[in-house]
Amino acid sequence: MNLIELRTSGTLQFHNQDVNTVFDISRAIYECDYDKINTVYGRMQITSELGVVIGAITQSQKLIDHALKLEQNGGQVNMCSALEELEKKAEQKGMIKGTIKTCKKIKLSREETTKNIIEEFSLSNEEAEKCMEMYW
Repeated sequence: MNLIELRTSGTLQFHNQDVNTVFDISRAIYECDYDKINTVYGRMQITSELGVVIGAITQSQKLIDHALKLEQNGGQVNMCSALEELEKKAEQKGMIKGTIKTCKKIKLSREETTKNIIEEFSLSNEEAEKCMEMYW
């Protein structure tokens, strides 16, 4: 087995188109080149299996979950919509982190802060507690 560094594999061409797709999309995710993904793969449907592999390579549990959910429904993954969902989640995560930081600055209690993020971001108690554990 040959070892290939993903980030420097741009000049490699594989005989299997699925392998090319996995490497190309994974490399673009690591480079944060979402425009390339939208341009090249925006309208392309890939199998949920490839979506899971790309999610595993890029350590994106959200992409893995998205692909598995679609697999259960017999669908394929649209990379554009999958990445849009990931971007929205990342944006929300940043906003939650900022809200918690602000609440700490104005010296709100942990309970008050948890209540605020539940209301502001429509989170469940469990989701809010996970956020608090990460950012408090």
